[in-house]
Amino acid sequence: MSEKVAIVTGANKGLGLAIVKKLCENYEGTVYLTSRDEKRGYEACEQLRELDIKPQYHQLDITDSDSIEKFCFFIRSHHKNIDLLINNAGILFLKDCQESKLYQAEQTLYVNFFALVNFTEAVLPLMSDHSTILNISSSSGHLSRLPSVELRQRFQDPKLNLEGLKFLMREYIDAVKLNNDVDSWGSSPYVVSKIGVNAYTFMLNRRLESRDVKVNCVHPGYVMSDMTRGAGSVTPDQAAQICVDLALNPDGGGLYVWHNGAKVQWDGKDPRSYIDGKTL
Repeated sequence: MSEKVAIVTGANKGLGLAIVKKLCENYEGTVYLTSRDEKRGYEACEQLRELDIKPQYHQLDITDSDSIEKFCFFIRSHHKNIDLLINNAGILFLKDCQESKLYQAEQTLYVNFFALVNFTEAVLPLMSDHSTILNISSSSGHLSRLPSVELRQRFQDPKLNLEGLKFLMREYIDAVKLNNDVDSWGSSPYVVSKIGVNAYTFMLNRRLESRDVKVNCVHPGYVMSDMTRGAGSVTPDQAAQICVDLALNPDGGGLYVWHNGAKVQWDGKDPRSYIDGKTL
């Protein structure tokens, strides 16, 4: 029997690196640390090897079709299949950034949603039966974050397919271009990107049910990282624990799991109020 293989995207620092570390400590198989920047990826692996933790490395830029093709060829040639995929790669524009709202919207959806979807679809033929896909999401991915009831209904329509979801996400970009996005979509491109990720998660889980491939998403907490300039309420190591627990022991598929391990209803009350105790 061939050794099992786990892949973590965007893993040269922060939460991704912490996930790789915990996987190497708990996963019976080969763990691949991947990153867009090859030099930083190798440096991250060396950092872990100094702790006697030994991931493998492969360059992977989920926004680059050539990089995805090379990665898939490598996995097919060396391992045949993937048993665990953790989609962690993503970007966030902070509130004080100087880029235009349209630029933020286009880039955030391009990386966080469209690239994640394109990469995942590319590797689906390599996913083993009974495997697991975990998408790193956010509290921002809760459906209550969308002001529009009509949009919320469209996102949770069980008849929505992938092309329809992509169309919905492009609708948001068009709304930003026309400067009429806030009332319906809200003010955050990051929120829209993560709602798209969650919608894709549930959709993909339904598609792969016959193969017993479990697809889940997780809000790991407000993670201290370079992306947040050190702001946050949990360390990458703390956040990685819930991610790895869910990845290695998924209690079903199509789940949206909060940082405390609670399964939350995507279209229900905002869990930030009843779990995190925040006044919204």
